[in-house]
Formats: sequence, structure tokens, C-alpha cells
Amino acid sequence: MSKVAFTKVASTPAQLLQKWVSRGLVVAPGTEQNALNYLTYVGAYRLKGYWHHEVHTSTKHFPPGRSFEDIVHRYEMDRELRALTAAAVERLEVAVRAVMANYLSVRHGPHWFLQQSIFKPNREWGMGHLIRKIEDEVHRSKGRRFVEHYFKNHDDPYLPPSWSVSECVTFGLWSRTFAILRDPNDRKAISKRFNVDTTEVFESWLHTLTVMRNIVAHNGQIYRTKIHVSPSNYKAKQLTFADRQSFYATATVIHYMLHHAGLPNTWKADIAALFSKHQASVKLQDFGFRPGWSSAAGW
Repeated sequence: MSKVAFTKVASTPAQLLQKWVSRGLVVAPGTEQNALNYLTYVGAYRLKGYWHHEVHTSTKHFPPGRSFEDIVHRYEMDRELRALTAAAVERLEVAVRAVMANYLSVRHGPHWFLQQSIFKPNREWGMGHLIRKIEDEVHRSKGRRFVEHYFKNHDDPYLPPSWSVSECVTFGLWSRTFAILRDPNDRKAISKRFNVDTTEVFESWLHTLTVMRNIVAHNGQIYRTKIHVSPSNYKAKQLTFADRQSFYATATVIHYMLHHAGLPNTWKADIAALFSKHQASVKLQDFGFRPGWSSAAGW
């Protein structure tokens, strides 16, 4: 396929709104300024993610009756869902790192991450990656009191213990570290804290959660988005997903793990309330949910 120079010219929010109206988008009388505010402070390109799938492929016209308010509801639903997801994944991030740090510290000592024998590295993540990441994150956290306290009083080992390091490093490190634990007993002891007996399933769930965390942390769109790292089915608990790349699959994993962590959470109720609030403009299927989802396995 031959390539050509990009020649598209930028348009003002007012020009873009007029173009959309000319293609059939309804802007109710008295709401023009609100529409311009969204185009100015959210951006037309970002808003396009909430309507581009339904315009006519050749005429580029909106479906009859589609309003700017519908687009706003979709955007706001997505924004609110992203905030709820960030809070839920943050709860799980803390839970996973606490479980891993505590278990591995008791089993292998406070500086277990310096012991090569407990790992079976792979091409993507080895001891060099692990130690360098911890070194870098501890260095970035050198001004925090618990890090200062360690280096003020100790010089061997040259890094703080696991429970201190766990406050510095990212969720991604825990996901990758779980994947290279050598002893199946270590892997299972950790996954069973979240009532998952199959460690390969738990490994895929951790990876999925780290990807979702990155999506919501960088304000990525959830609405009608496929998540390209998918949670494995957990057949022992009837957790099987028709579309493992849907947000529903990840949302189910979040609920299952939160429930079995035993900590307070309102994830299920919050999602149900959000769907109810925006039901006029947003479909359950846009996020991979089906009618009756709240009584499905995992919920």
C-alpha cells in the first residue's frame, strides 16, 4: 500500500460542531455552548471514540436522532467507570503486593528478591530486570521516611526488606515476579489467598489487571474497547467468558478477587448504579455485559 502526505487541516470547535450538525447530529436548542465546551476542553478527537462506530460508512452521517447529549452521556459514563475501576484495581494492587511480600518474606526471608534460587526467569523478565527495577524505584523513593530509615541504620543488604520495597514498586513488578516463581507451592499459596487454585489462571489475571491499571491511569477509553491481554477462564468456578477481551471479563475478575480478599468494596453496586444512570444512551453490550450479569458466576 502506497503512502501519501498528511494534508488534513485542523478545525476550530465551532467548525467541527457545525460539520457534525450538517451530518445529522442533533444539538438541542440552548445546549450549543455546552457542546462547544466539550469540544474545547475534552476534544473532538477524544469524543469521536464514542460515536464513530455508528456513522454511515460512505455518507458519514449520524443515525437518525443521535444527539450530542448521547455522546456526552457515553463519555461521562466511561469517565466515571474509569474512576471506579482505578479505585478497585488500586485496592487489588495493595492486596496482591501485601500477600506476596508477606508470604515470600516468611518463607524465604525479608530479602527474598535477592535470592536467585527461588526464581525461574524467562526471556521477558529475569533477575536483572527484577533487581534493576527495584533499585530504580527505591532510589526514586529515597526521600520517603521508611527508605531513609533503612539506609540510615543499615548497609547490608544494600536494599530495604520486602515490606519496604513493596511500597515503592509498581503492580507490574508483582505480576511479572509471580510469573517467574520457581516453586509451584509458592505460586499456589499466593493464588489461593484469592481463592484461585490454578496458578496459570491467577497469573493471567494479574497480567490483565496491570494492563487495565495502565489504561485507566492514562485516561484510556473503556467504552467498546477490546483489552488485548485477556484473563483466562477459571472453569473450576464456572468463570468462562464469551469474550475474554471485553471489559466484562476483567470486571468479573476484579469482583471475584475483591470478594475473596474480604475487604470492603462496592464494585458491583457501583457498576449497576452507573449503568442505570446512563441507560438511555449506553448499552450493557458496549462493555461486554449481558442482561442478568449481576447473578452470573463470579458476581
